[in-house]
Amino acid sequence: MDFFEHQDRARRKSGQLVLFFLIGVGVTVLLVNLLGYALYWGFIRYLGVQTDGSLGAWLTSDYSWQLSLAALLVIAVGSLTAYLQLRQGGQVVARWAGAQPVDYDTGDAGRRRFINVVEEMSIASGTPVPSLYVMPNEASINAFVASYQPDQAILVVSQGALDHLDRDELQGVIGHEYSHILNGDMRLNIRLMAVLAGLIQIGQLGQWLVGWRTHSYRSSRREDFAIPLLGLGLLAIGYVGVLTGRIIKAAVSRQREYLADASSVQFTRNPDGIAGALYKIREHATGALLMHRHAEDMSHFCFGEAVSLSQRLATHPPLDDRIKRVNPTFLARAKHRSRQSESADDAIARSQPDAFESVMGGAAVMGLAGQVTPGHLDYARQLYKHIPEQVRAAVHQSAGARAFCYTQVMLASPGHEQPILDRLKREDADSLDSLKRLWPFAKKLDAQLRLPILDMAIPVLKRYSEPDRLVFLDRIERLILADNQTRLPEWILAAQLRHHLQPGREKAPGRSRAFKHAGPAVVTLLSALVYQNRQPEQAEAVYERVIAPFDFPDKTLKSPDQAGFRAVTDALEDLQDIAFFWRKSVLQACVDIIQADGAVHQDEYELIRTVSDCLGCPMPPLVEREWTRDGVA
Repeated sequence: MDFFEHQDRARRKSGQLVLFFLIGVGVTVLLVNLLGYALYWGFIRYLGVQTDGSLGAWLTSDYSWQLSLAALLVIAVGSLTAYLQLRQGGQVVARWAGAQPVDYDTGDAGRRRFINVVEEMSIASGTPVPSLYVMPNEASINAFVASYQPDQAILVVSQGALDHLDRDELQGVIGHEYSHILNGDMRLNIRLMAVLAGLIQIGQLGQWLVGWRTHSYRSSRREDFAIPLLGLGLLAIGYVGVLTGRIIKAAVSRQREYLADASSVQFTRNPDGIAGALYKIREHATGALLMHRHAEDMSHFCFGEAVSLSQRLATHPPLDDRIKRVNPTFLARAKHRSRQSESADDAIARSQPDAFESVMGGAAVMGLAGQVTPGHLDYARQLYKHIPEQVRAAVHQSAGARAFCYTQVMLASPGHEQPILDRLKREDADSLDSLKRLWPFAKKLDAQLRLPILDMAIPVLKRYSEPDRLVFLDRIERLILADNQTRLPEWILAAQLRHHLQPGREKAPGRSRAFKHAGPAVVTLLSALVYQNRQPEQAEAVYERVIAPFDFPDKTLKSPDQAGFRAVTDALEDLQDIAFFWRKSVLQACVDIIQADGAVHQDEYELIRTVSDCLGCPMPPLVEREWTRDGVA
């Protein structure tokens, strides 16, 4: 199953979730009616009213319909309220978990290791570095990811995970979470959280009625006991809603956890890593249990079982089963000796190839979308080691992250460095010191390091306020357009920054747009790509071949002026609303254009990586053949 099939599967599971929700709503409304009938029957018996008190008469009465509508309204309000809150993205879930953003410039050894492991995994998978958070008050071992979009993910770990896991174990946990990012699980988890909020709303209403009547009770009339009785009944129904939610979460989550464990082993080529993390949860005093008040709501997000439940209702499989699946011999060995962790640096030095020795191109490019192999992680480790420490430190700071982006504009505009510096003195003087320190390193950086370093800078830039992000994006675009030329590296930089920093990107996406309306955007994108490294007559021949399968009314090749910087950036923004099935077709056409001459050059790979990133389809490094001087042989 490839990346696109995983996304479609996640969408189908969203449909199953709706079915489960409707069943839960039906059960809840029925229970509310039974409660209403019990109170109604008791009331008419108490008053001695002569009327048909049968259940059938109640269910067909206006009272029953009104009560059903009221229950549906309460459920709908609960789900809608949660949806509107969660619509802001993963940072809302992090805030509910009591998590705090990680300072990327931290001197804490555990947090630095966390940052390094995540950045390596992002390079290996081709996904942007998530925004990182730590739950400082959670001593247990746990982690989760949350977002609507892979490129807007947040990754949260507990303080206990940083304190108790070694590097290999932490990497196993991070690999597990990246599987959820790549398999489309995050959006499903957030929707599940919003849906279940409605089911428990009835119980919260009952709790409020009991509390309100207890504190405001002044009457001695016997019939006034109906209100607290109603509250207690609704509270009991609320517990049934919680039970229903747990059943739904267990049904949706368990197999995905097994898949994520297996994917972690595939990514890291080290079953002892994730097995060791699971074993430490097994032996830890509090396991993976979370103490904050939203632990129940978000238990299905987590790496380990966040709340204490009967195994039949647990969102995760038993720990021993998970350990045996990833490493059948681990538990037996753990009983006889404690594991000895190797130094991560020594392990890398012994087992990894020299940096940049192996990268592939050719026909395998499309199959890489959303896929991570041990080769990718090996390559990412070597790539990460070749990023100068001074550059890594700089892009983890606010001014340094901006300065790195400015160096990329300067490198792409030889001869225009001084005008760029003059403008920055007026508009962003705070970044000049960082720029001066970075410039000697930036001039010597291997081209393969540009995108990984930019990925490391983006989480820092995301922390700016929306107005500051817009100012920065506008400044970058004006610097690029100042010499009336837009070179490919400049377009890649601007497209990446705009995609990740544009306000509103972290929010829930709308419904998919019909592909037939995406014709102008597809034509603009393919027209721009086909002119790269080709003469106009060659470009037209390649374009006619790749555009043929698409059924658009107007498929005319646009001129270079019509497929310029802003037009292509707008086209990519339009294509973010189409279904993943069609994104695969568009990305395949882009790859066909790049591969038309039989070789994938470094700048062309960066172009494909940027297009795939903007389409929400992460593309990892190419790691099978040797790089030639000009590209991939």
